[in-house]
Amino acid sequence: MIRIFLILLFAVWSSSMYAQQANVKGSVLDGRAAALPSVNVSAKGKQIATQTDAMGDFSIAIAMGDTLVFSKVGFKGVEHPYTGEVPLQITMTEDDRELDEVVVIGYQTVRKADLTGAVSVFKPAEMKNTIVTGTVGDALVTVPGVNVRTAGAPGSEGKVEIRGTGTFGNSNPLYVVDGVISGANRDFNFNDIESIQVLKDASAAAIYGSRAGNGVIIITTKQGKEGKMKIDLSSVRTSQWLPRYNLTDREQWIKLNDLAFMNAISNGNTNIKGLANHFEGNTDWQDEVFKTGVVEDHNISFSGGSSAGRYFISGNYQRNAGTTIGSQSERFTLRSNTSATRDFGDHVKFTIGENIVLSHYGVDELDTNPIIDVYRMLPTIPIYDDRNFGGYGYGNGAYNITFGTNPFAKEDFTDTRNSNLRVRGNAFASLDIFKMFKYKFNFGFDFSNDKYRYLRKVGSWQVNQPIDPSSLTKRQAQSQEFVFDNTLEFNKQFGKHALSAVAGVSFQPFAYEQIWGSKNDVLLNSGTGAYYEQLDAALRDPRTGGFENLSKLYSVFGRVNYSYDDRYLLSGTLRRDESSRFAPQYNTGYFPSASVGWRISEERFFNVPWINDLKIRGNYGILGTSNIGFWDWVELINSFPQASFGDNMTSVPGMTQIQLANVDLQWEKLSQMNAGLDVALLDNRLNLSMEYFIKTTKDVLTQMQILQSTGNNGGNPFVNAASLENRGVEIALSWKDKIGEDFQYGIDLNGSYLKNTIKELGYGRTEFTQWDTKSVVGRSIGEWYLIKTDGLFRSMEEVMAHRNGDGRLIQPNARPGDVKYIDFNDDGMITDADRQYLGTTIPKYQLGMNLMFAYKGIDLQVQMTGAFGHMVYNGPRSGFDRFDDNSNYRADYDAWTPENPNGKDPRPIFADSRNARPDQDRWLENGNYVRVKQIAFGYNLPKAVLGKVFTGARVFVNGQNLLTFTPYTGLDPEFLNRNIWDRTYDGGAFPNPKGFTFGAQLSF
Repeated sequence: MIRIFLILLFAVWSSSMYAQQANVKGSVLDGRAAALPSVNVSAKGKQIATQTDAMGDFSIAIAMGDTLVFSKVGFKGVEHPYTGEVPLQITMTEDDRELDEVVVIGYQTVRKADLTGAVSVFKPAEMKNTIVTGTVGDALVTVPGVNVRTAGAPGSEGKVEIRGTGTFGNSNPLYVVDGVISGANRDFNFNDIESIQVLKDASAAAIYGSRAGNGVIIITTKQGKEGKMKIDLSSVRTSQWLPRYNLTDREQWIKLNDLAFMNAISNGNTNIKGLANHFEGNTDWQDEVFKTGVVEDHNISFSGGSSAGRYFISGNYQRNAGTTIGSQSERFTLRSNTSATRDFGDHVKFTIGENIVLSHYGVDELDTNPIIDVYRMLPTIPIYDDRNFGGYGYGNGAYNITFGTNPFAKEDFTDTRNSNLRVRGNAFASLDIFKMFKYKFNFGFDFSNDKYRYLRKVGSWQVNQPIDPSSLTKRQAQSQEFVFDNTLEFNKQFGKHALSAVAGVSFQPFAYEQIWGSKNDVLLNSGTGAYYEQLDAALRDPRTGGFENLSKLYSVFGRVNYSYDDRYLLSGTLRRDESSRFAPQYNTGYFPSASVGWRISEERFFNVPWINDLKIRGNYGILGTSNIGFWDWVELINSFPQASFGDNMTSVPGMTQIQLANVDLQWEKLSQMNAGLDVALLDNRLNLSMEYFIKTTKDVLTQMQILQSTGNNGGNPFVNAASLENRGVEIALSWKDKIGEDFQYGIDLNGSYLKNTIKELGYGRTEFTQWDTKSVVGRSIGEWYLIKTDGLFRSMEEVMAHRNGDGRLIQPNARPGDVKYIDFNDDGMITDADRQYLGTTIPKYQLGMNLMFAYKGIDLQVQMTGAFGHMVYNGPRSGFDRFDDNSNYRADYDAWTPENPNGKDPRPIFADSRNARPDQDRWLENGNYVRVKQIAFGYNLPKAVLGKVFTGARVFVNGQNLLTFTPYTGLDPEFLNRNIWDRTYDGGAFPNPKGFTFGAQLSF
């Protein structure tokens, strides 16, 4: 009975609850009480959802107590428990964070939600503890699809490559600063940057036409904001040090060197009469040459303004003392960004402004490579030796011979200094009419004055060096580049239709002029002993020269963006360029692109409450590059020859053409297809972006080898010949959330895959060979092409058993302890024909990650990078593992000897190349790595402590390159080699230093 009663009671209760469901109607308004269409409306925890119509109205069936969830991109989400009120009226406020996601795509800005191209955005404020001691590109190490290689020497500039190498020439991207094409090199102040946009595909970059083939990096600098003056001060000090080789000390080195000489004698080398005479020195060259470097960076800025005008003024000083002897740099910058606006009512607004930066950069250049010198010099050689010309120690025939360079001597007897004074920026004026049209005139300028001075003093730094006279060389150059842009923008909303367009013309002249002079026998100051630094203080052999480069670029361009109901997106771009770098018949190029996008989440049939935004997009376009010089299509005359005429045989200067020119040169044309997916999930906390791209470069400019018998001995002329393809996938994942009111955390994770293929080399060529790599049609640029080894011979039986298919003894001169080479072509000999493909120099996979944690005033940030799927040639190890020529050796060298038959390393033999040939794979290593690029801990002082004067105070500590996980045994798997044919050949590259930074920031 009780059971029946409970069943009936449950049925009545259930029907009562069902009866409480109602078709609830309501409307959604924005902060200005305007109707808000296309808002996602759902019942929390249920598969019930709808959208607001064009008038902001909605209708949904829910029960009493259900919670309605309202979401729309660009607005803060709202959760509203339903308590029976009819009709519902919901107000959604704009999400400033979302609205700020405006992307600069060249002459225009668009909402990130409306993008149809592949664009990555980096905001320094989000990585507020990031330390950049080199160039701006160094900050982009975690941007998907961007490969950044850096070096740690003062004045060194990193290499930035977007989506692989599409050319054999300069693959640097185009930099655009505040709308003006400019550089962002070592004289640029990273503290001035507001945001960086990386345009990676043709749809995004085609507006820049003939110079966008390598991608575009757009930098927007900081501007003042309305309010009273804000003053920001920052000061950071970084201590840096280099990783080190594990090298032998004096005793270990003598033991291995004696063993190498004894093996040479036992092998019958009649030129070796006995063991070497060892110097009396005991020098740890790494201890002496490497040092703790200090980088100081001090910045101050003033900003503020009103509705009628804004200003941002900054000053910066940076000094890098270097981590080795012989180099340091210093930088000063001063920036002024101002604008003023006059509003003439509802229909006309006039704005004028400027962005100007003055910079001076000076660097005392390295005159040697200390990374190589520290292992080429022997621990037995002292730094100073009065027996040598100049007073420095180095090898000689009577003692330990080495052709290594004493870095102290080289840096003392040579002095190279570069400096640059630069003024660049833009002045602009714009006129807004009827809130639809905007005309803008932009005048950009870049003036540079460069000075170079090289002083060669009297003295020697290595054995057998000729005694050269002192000499002084000076160069001075000036360059000027202007940009004249006129653009007209149109923006209008027609109901559900939105149309924006820009059209413009641009004219960019460039001029560079250099003069130089050089003389020998520089006088010394008798009082100080210092050399004079003026050419008039040198006595003989005057030499002078100079040249001028000129170019002009005239462009017409336009872009149209259309969207319907925030759902369907279309964009088209066309640019026409005329360049003086090509002959008149080929100097015009057309660069179009088209893209489409579909925001599926805005469709009425799409009812997935946990997906806030879903967009698919695709585009195709053509870009260009002009990787040639200023005059490569012009036949140039050389004025060096002389001829004698008449009875007196009078010498008359003559002229001749020594290099053939190709008047048919054209732009490299890069076509690119990109397909993308963007998803925002879980109340916009999780964001996913995926890209698939194929980019193909045709008519790649490359130098064609021509026989000198044709009279061409001035260098190989350029031709349009090759074709390259890069295809890949990029994935970016971001999660940002809060726990409670005080704890915030986030992770940005990205990865990319890249495959590079040579499609054609042109003129019947099928391959291009370096000594260590080979580039073949159908394969990638610069694959390792070396002789494969198979360990060591452990006995004479193994030597005698190493035969080819015909029974021929392959290495008849080998002995136990020697390297066993693989006879790949089975001809019974080890020759160049036995080389094999042994891996790529281009990483297939790249990884980037940023982690962020914040609790009240405390924050922690971690930045990680990684690269995988490539091989690295360890050049330094090939140097100190060879023994045929004296260098320092590895401290853990495990030499094979009769007493140590299981030694891992070959027996050392002096003046014998059998184990030392450089084209073997013994020094080819796995280049995979994961690096904790930066890890930073910061603390913001509480406002209660700051009082009314200060608005913020912060201290932080940052560690750089402290942890690297890699099987590579060299100093740094992330080294820089600019040669595209063997980019992962480590020839003693300057490693990225480890460092600790202590910084403080103050605002008031």
